[in-house]
Amino acid sequence: MAFKKLTAAAIGGLIASFALSPAAHATGDVWLEGSYEFLSLPDVKFVNQYNLPGGSALTVDEEFINDNGDFNGFRFDGGIDNISIMGGAYVMGVRGFFAWHDDKSDLECTNPPAAPGTGRFCFATPLTNNPNIFQDASSVFSSTNLYTTERDVNHWGAAVDIAQGPSGLRAGPAFRRIDQDTTVTGSQINNAGGIFVDPFQLTYSEDLETNYWGGFVGFDGGVDLGGGWSLLADAEAGLYWADTDYSGNYVVTNAATLATVNPNTNQSLSLDSNELAFIGVLKTSLEKDFGAFRLAGFGRVEYISSAPDMAYNDLDTRNGVVFSQGPDDETRIGERYAYTASVGARVTVPMGGGQ
Repeated sequence: MAFKKLTAAAIGGLIASFALSPAAHATGDVWLEGSYEFLSLPDVKFVNQYNLPGGSALTVDEEFINDNGDFNGFRFDGGIDNISIMGGAYVMGVRGFFAWHDDKSDLECTNPPAAPGTGRFCFATPLTNNPNIFQDASSVFSSTNLYTTERDVNHWGAAVDIAQGPSGLRAGPAFRRIDQDTTVTGSQINNAGGIFVDPFQLTYSEDLETNYWGGFVGFDGGVDLGGGWSLLADAEAGLYWADTDYSGNYVVTNAATLATVNPNTNQSLSLDSNELAFIGVLKTSLEKDFGAFRLAGFGRVEYISSAPDMAYNDLDTRNGVVFSQGPDDETRIGERYAYTASVGARVTVPMGGGQ
């Protein structure tokens, strides 16, 4: 699967570039950009802290952030713009990009050395509520649990645009994809001589893929500063159908046990959702024309109105009795915005010839 994702992204990157520059030649330009991208996605909140006040059911006291959704990584754009078509009445561009990000974070949570009803407890629950399994994925009292979260993200896309000239208004179809692979592992790292020595192990793996299908309109222009220098600006606005597929697998062994409750859990869940998304892009560049090629530095921001925000099940019933509960009954796909900010450099080489 990883090979297929990388191959698809590489194809998109090979046909990539970004905006039609007013300084571009109508015979066609080859563009290549490299940038450092900051990407903000929704947080992963898989482990909760529960409280047991006055003998009532455990309730969520705090949703821990396993991963804060903020990434930094490299991005490459490239492609061909300003290709004359229809006898020179229009110009066409083909472009795309590929960016990759990864992150790893640790969360330690210590359960109190006391019986239920006197403190706060940290655990995750399975993907769906099932009274026949032990929902609380933690070792119990007098223990510290370590939850490690690894998250890998591929962000890529491609577009075709058509305009009546090398600058000004343009439009075309576009596609992009945000592919997130997340793994949460949990284990007991100490037991302070308390009761119930339970070296539990948790492994949760998640594949979350969002495809954005749609189109955009854009406008670019610039100011000639003299001496071969130009200040360029480029803006895009598009509507996209955001198609999200979720696949999760949850495995726990050796959890703390109660009578008639299975201490081992193995659950899989698949979900999907569809939303209308707006994607806006704003980019500014300072470019120098050297004749045979052009060099530029640029800054870019992108806003994505819809990105998947997973809400994980935190309800636990045992033999008809509610043991713990929170705001989310069963796992579902929520929605939140995402954005990127990047800075980089571009080299442009006119193809020459043409019509």
